[in-house]
Amino acid sequence: MSITRSAIRSSLCLRKLDPEISRSSLPFLQEWRKCLSTATEQPPPASPLPPPPGGSPGEGRFYGKFSGFSKHALKTDIMNVLEGCSLTSDDLKFNYPRGGNLTPAAVFVQFPSLSAYDKALRNIAKKGKLYRLEKAARAQWDPIVPYEGKVVALHGIPVNAITDDIDRFLSGCLYYPGSIQFLTV
Repeated sequence: MSITRSAIRSSLCLRKLDPEISRSSLPFLQEWRKCLSTATEQPPPASPLPPPPGGSPGEGRFYGKFSGFSKHALKTDIMNVLEGCSLTSDDLKFNYPRGGNLTPAAVFVQFPSLSAYDKALRNIAKKGKLYRLEKAARAQWDPIVPYEGKVVALHGIPVNAITDDIDRFLSGCLYYPGSIQFLTV
């Protein structure tokens, strides 16, 4: 007991924080906190200008395949890496491989212009090249289903379970019964 008391009272536990160290590490801590955010950011306000005449909604858009992130990454984390590119959460779609693997393979990004795509490449180069951004085609973007965070994975279900068993388990929850998918891992 006296050893514990002396450790608590030791000068190591009660020493003052060096202001030079805390000031120099402040930008690092702010950047770290920004990359690991859990709060959703509000998208930038929509432009009051009308869309250009004769243009279709997908015209002038550029697509990219973003990879190199952890399996726990959120859309806001990706948007923080690609800051300044005029992206909203609707411009990101997580792509999951077939076969029941719930780790995202890549995130497909829809950029409003070529300059936004170039800005994203500069951001990635500036942040240590931990991530990769490759050009993608609209044909890769279109078939990806955006789950928008509305997915529940049930593990440990018996092999002989049927859709009615899942319906009974989820009784009282609001969901579309036709959206149940069985994946074997």
